[in-house]
Amino acid sequence: MSLRPTPLLLLFALTGSSALYAHGTVVFPVSRVYNVYLAGPDSPSFALAANAVTIDGTLSYYTWNELSRNIPDAVVQGLPAGFDYSPWVPDGQLASGGRVDPNSTEYPRTYAGLDQVSVDWPTTTLTAVSTIEVDFLVTSPHDPSVWDVWMTTPDWDPTQPLNWAQMEYLHRPVPPLVNGHYKFDFTIPTDRAGHHVLWVAWHRDDPVGEVFFSTSDILIEPAPSLGTPFCAAGANSVDPAGAQMLASGSASVAANDLVLTAGPVAVPQPGLFIHGSTQTMQPFGEGFRCAAGNVTRVLPATVPDASGYLTVALNNTTNAGMGITAGATRHFQCWYRDPA
Repeated sequence: MSLRPTPLLLLFALTGSSALYAHGTVVFPVSRVYNVYLAGPDSPSFALAANAVTIDGTLSYYTWNELSRNIPDAVVQGLPAGFDYSPWVPDGQLASGGRVDPNSTEYPRTYAGLDQVSVDWPTTTLTAVSTIEVDFLVTSPHDPSVWDVWMTTPDWDPTQPLNWAQMEYLHRPVPPLVNGHYKFDFTIPTDRAGHHVLWVAWHRDDPVGEVFFSTSDILIEPAPSLGTPFCAAGANSVDPAGAQMLASGSASVAANDLVLTAGPVAVPQPGLFIHGSTQTMQPFGEGFRCAAGNVTRVLPATVPDASGYLTVALNNTTNAGMGITAGATRHFQCWYRDPA
């Protein structure tokens, strides 16, 4: 019996990993780097953008989605919320992500022009204490990753460099990816007003630890007032104090969420809400008309609920004849007939 050697075939499964490089920036509120890109790097439309291009060159702003650096230490530490980026992104360099050295072999493109200290950075106007949807545009999405959000403190103003002592860590959102955008809600703190900065870090959870930085200038304006009562009502058949008017929602035309309630009134007598550009106190029917000047009716008429309250949602889109514009002052009245 002869023995013949049997060849042994060894199959090796070669595995490897490929890095998926994600890139992007905040497009609402618009980040500084995206603003410079939108201004046209070859012929910038505003002075700060022109200065930035002079400092860094046009290529930095055509590659607006690459404002990042690799910080693997954060990954080693487990990507803690509010990670201290200051060793890599020192005071005065938050907007550039610390990429200010044109002689760097690791980051040859700089973004130092974004660190310019100026009150003239374009801002996105927001309403105080409102909740907005932050929109981060990605050109190469990836997961897993984490997000962290900071904002300048109440004592900061745009004549000062961005610095860590005047940055407040706020929260870590978990945004979904939808059609190339990561979006998350952000509520403006109650103690912020005027020009501030929203600073967002998007950190990849991988050995490289690439993190993208976005700096957005925002202008926080006071929330519109819901107004004060005028032209007090007289007694009616259900309440000696007469019907009162209350408001909820906001006076923001953009929010379009103002709701008026008046009552109590006798059930089931209908009522009609009207509004005008000025106030008056003129006899009208068996009562008084308080709204004057370009008076508009809110149609249709409203029927009170079982408790005798009339409610109307002043939807500026669907209510007939509303026509209320931003910046206008309107005076509202509810007109109803009392059976007594």
